[in-house]
Amino acid sequence: MKKIGILMIFLFMVSTNVFAEPVQQSFSDGILTSDSQLFALSDQNKVICSKIDNSISVFNLSSGKVAWTKRYSKLYDVNVVSSPEKIIVIAKDKNNKLQKIVLSKAGTTLSTTAFNSTPITKSITSNEELINWYAPEGSNKERLSVYSNNVPAVYQAPWNNPVFKMNLGGMSSSKYEDITLKDIKLSGPYAVVKFTGSSLMQSQDFFRVINIPNKKTYTIASDWNTRSDSSFAGNELVINSSFNVGNPLGVNVGQPYSLSGMYNLSTGKKTAGISETFTDREMGWKSERIGNHILIYLPEKKKIEIYDVSGQKVAAASYTPINLFNTYQGLDYSKGELTLFIREENGAEIEVIHTTAVN
Repeated sequence: MKKIGILMIFLFMVSTNVFAEPVQQSFSDGILTSDSQLFALSDQNKVICSKIDNSISVFNLSSGKVAWTKRYSKLYDVNVVSSPEKIIVIAKDKNNKLQKIVLSKAGTTLSTTAFNSTPITKSITSNEELINWYAPEGSNKERLSVYSNNVPAVYQAPWNNPVFKMNLGGMSSSKYEDITLKDIKLSGPYAVVKFTGSSLMQSQDFFRVINIPNKKTYTIASDWNTRSDSSFAGNELVINSSFNVGNPLGVNVGQPYSLSGMYNLSTGKKTAGISETFTDREMGWKSERIGNHILIYLPEKKKIEIYDVSGQKVAAASYTPINLFNTYQGLDYSKGELTLFIREENGAEIEVIHTTAVN
């Protein structure tokens, strides 16, 4: 398997497009794989999660050193919780048992809990399951979502029986030739299940929102051929979308695209959104959520725009992302500085960009 090293570059951009001299720090090869995800443990310490390597690592931005690495037989989910900082890992042990491992920020194992209930044990028959962990919130105890054998289910401590379950074996639609479940997320009484439907070499993401107690559902569909993800903001669902630069189908010139939208979880009504119309079919965009902000990369405009989750623009920066801009990941936005993690073919880098506030 090809590994990717990491190169740290702190690059400060000003509105006159004059660049400060880059300060470079090199990291040893093998820290990153092509599927690596990054999470903030603190301002300087970041968690790297690789489900290909079944490993997590913590590295420090200032020193450029990896503090520690842990590997598992099968890694399913990683979460960072605060007060104090802890890392929650859902993984299989060497005996193929599903466990929740709680790590300190220093990598010390604080506790290990096995999921031994019969329903969960029976549903985990391979390494292909989609499993996510959710911290306690409100009246909900900690929960676990398990998607296996076309059946998504939600379990709650003490894990004896699913509190929600649906069979997708017969799911079909005249709109799509094929439907694939991609993700499950929980917030309060709601489950948000992401699907991708495909037809004639095109695809569309759609989100089925389910009120678990009363089983009421509604669906939010994204624009065709975009890639979407969801997150929660109180009683709102935030859906961000991206469109690859260089997609052979290209964008539909003159058509408004939804780059980010906020929807009331109770009703499904759209309460805010960010849209854009493009003039160059070869161009695209990427949007992602960073904390309480939405980050939007716009190569056609040669800029990055930053919004709050209600859709109000708060800052922007002149910037020309490389063509593979979908390899960009925002790490932090604070005090007018945007920190980006950028994967490249032979390495990776960090860029810190100075933004200009929008009045």
